[in-house]
Amino acid sequence: MIEGTFLGTSSAFPTAMRNHPSVYVTLNGKKLLLDCGEGTQRQIRKAGLSPSIDHIFITHWHGDHSLGVGGIIQSLNMMKSSKSLDIFGPDETGQSVKNILRTYKFYNTLDIEAVSVNAPHEKVILEDTLYRVSALNVKHSVKCLAYKIKEKDTRNILAEKLALKGIKAGKFLSGLKEGKDVSYNGIKLKYKEFTYIKKGKSLAYVTDLRYDKKIIPFIKGVDALIIESTFGSEFDRSYDYFHLNIKEAMSLAKSSGAKTVYFIHTSQRYESNDSLKKNAQELFSRMKCKFTYSFPDDLDKFEV
Repeated sequence: MIEGTFLGTSSAFPTAMRNHPSVYVTLNGKKLLLDCGEGTQRQIRKAGLSPSIDHIFITHWHGDHSLGVGGIIQSLNMMKSSKSLDIFGPDETGQSVKNILRTYKFYNTLDIEAVSVNAPHEKVILEDTLYRVSALNVKHSVKCLAYKIKEKDTRNILAEKLALKGIKAGKFLSGLKEGKDVSYNGIKLKYKEFTYIKKGKSLAYVTDLRYDKKIIPFIKGVDALIIESTFGSEFDRSYDYFHLNIKEAMSLAKSSGAKTVYFIHTSQRYESNDSLKKNAQELFSRMKCKFTYSFPDDLDKFEV
């Protein structure tokens, strides 16, 4: 299961109600940040989450998506942490992290690895036994990435079926989970009969970008989609600003086939989400969309 908390849902300017962009994700015991805007570490504390971050994924190095990176590094150092911290981002990420470490006077005890990513096609950038993270270049005013987190499919044992043969599931049946037939007390157990595949959950994070259908294959089939909807549909210059309005975001969300969609990165011109919600409701009906959606507030939690 993928669990997350929206730490910031605003765009370039934080507001009294919305912080700079960041999403906190926990998966397989690891703690991930999708973007790390100014004030992220304070939001982590307000949400009651662990500050011991393992991986940071920066979409691009505009300040609203990255000003909190120095704060995270400082906090981990003040905790006297000696853990590793991976910071992923577009091409210039290695130099950007060096600049942060040089500018601020850290007594650095962390093992920091900055990973610069160029992904003209979907590229797996992090993988362990239970999940993988991939990236894709998107069109913005600077080099920018979209990210996707995907749990790997797992093979699970049908315990009820084994019980009919008087067998209780245990470690001795590990071969079944590996896709192998096994024998137990003279009984041959076929993995195809006594196991099933549990599909892994997936989450895509898409911000900031111009409308472009080329991203659809990357987000196709995800369970949940976090996507920017910086402007209402009345704002017809979103392309010039390298962002999406709600109509464009709704269109991409529909094409993705996602079950759940979260619209974030709201412009400071909207004091509340009320007008965007009304706009989205009209579009949702007109476009005959089928997913569930919301405009999350800061500190709202979600599960995939």
